[in-house]
Amino acid sequence: MIREEEDDMNQEIRQFVIFAMDNEIKKFIQKITELKVESTSEYLDGVNAGLDLAVKALHRDKSAP
Repeated sequence: MIREEEDDMNQEIRQFVIFAMDNEIKKFIQKITELKVESTSEYLDGVNAGLDLAVKALHRDKSAP
């Protein structure tokens, strides 16, 4: 009985941690997206591409290098 209660508690804690991490990742993605600027040069294109890559990595996109 105690083992089952520990397993349940561990599962609840794990779900809470994942939920909290997902919320933090969403905040990071929003901040990164807000940093994008209007593309007026190749340099700014590169900056925006880097920001896009960061967002892909935060989404755990498998196509991100």
